[in-house]
Amino acid sequence: MLQLFFFASAVAVLALGHIDLWFFLVKFLGIGASSGRFILAVVLAFLFFSFIFVFWLIHKIDRRFTRAYYFLAVSWLGLLLHFYLAWLLVALLRWGGRSFNFIFPDCFSKIAFFAGVILWSAYGFFNAFRTRVKKYTVAIMDLPPAWRGKTVVQISDLHLGPIYRRHFLARLLERVAALKPAALFITGDLFDGLDSDFSWLNHPFNSLNLPQGIYYCFGNHELYLGFKRAQELISGNPITLLDNKMAIVDGLQIIGLNYAFNRDFSATEEVLRQVGYNPKRPSLLMNHEPIHVKQAKDIGIGLQLSGHTHRGQLFPLNFLTKLAYRGYDYGLFKKGDFNLVVSSGVGSWGPPLRTSGRSEIVAIRLEGK
Repeated sequence: MLQLFFFASAVAVLALGHIDLWFFLVKFLGIGASSGRFILAVVLAFLFFSFIFVFWLIHKIDRRFTRAYYFLAVSWLGLLLHFYLAWLLVALLRWGGRSFNFIFPDCFSKIAFFAGVILWSAYGFFNAFRTRVKKYTVAIMDLPPAWRGKTVVQISDLHLGPIYRRHFLARLLERVAALKPAALFITGDLFDGLDSDFSWLNHPFNSLNLPQGIYYCFGNHELYLGFKRAQELISGNPITLLDNKMAIVDGLQIIGLNYAFNRDFSATEEVLRQVGYNPKRPSLLMNHEPIHVKQAKDIGIGLQLSGHTHRGQLFPLNFLTKLAYRGYDYGLFKKGDFNLVVSSGVGSWGPPLRTSGRSEIVAIRLEGK
């Protein structure tokens, strides 16, 4: 029921955003003819309903045409935000001009508006598919010799589905292999949550030869897809699924927690108790969402790997994620013997644009102390 409420609220806000944009464009572009206003209304209505309809369509018909339609429909959500940012830019230019008794010509305002939308969006598309390697060094108390000096890789939020597919994943895994890591940790949202065509997913992780393994925990989009379906899709790959489970590998406790809408940390503590977690031994926790940081520190976790935030993905949403996660929205955080790494992720949700934070692979050199 709560999810339905949030969905209805999101649709209502999106509808109001389109209506508001119509009024702005009519005035800003000086569209006086009723036919022009009607055409603009039809275009915006089509874009609004496309964003909702396309999620159902791609689930039913996953073909090249429908994937292209999906790409355009979800991209519009990012462009809509950029229209509002450009609107703010024009308002600031006009305000600044008036402060100096200068009035910008209408043609200049219109050029600035559309140039801002086009250039900022182009940067977002480019940035979404330009993956970098982010490197950290982390010291874990009593880290076993088998892990000391080794590099491990974290990838998060790939969102494989209608947009991020075979070639994107193949290039990503080539870059992971080039880092020669001892282990790979996939911290959730490997899939986008849409059960579309995955016939192309032909055991891609078999191409990796990692001496200490590949480990995977579920994120919220696996919850949307269905944990059972996600498990089916990774079968045949050399991946150890840690769905509320623990594996001890060369003396290191590796724990994976499933994403859950219930954020009660007592449930997490219960999972750790059930899997036999020992706070006196070195540990690595995969938790898709960077929450309950203090509690993880207090129970003796050495390193927590998280994702989920995308670092906001679209400016200025990065300020909201920083607020929502109390500053733990991105980067490396050290508190005594506890370490937290929050990745901005590899893929994107919704619009394939990134204007706050890069697409990244995280490479972590492990040290003992």
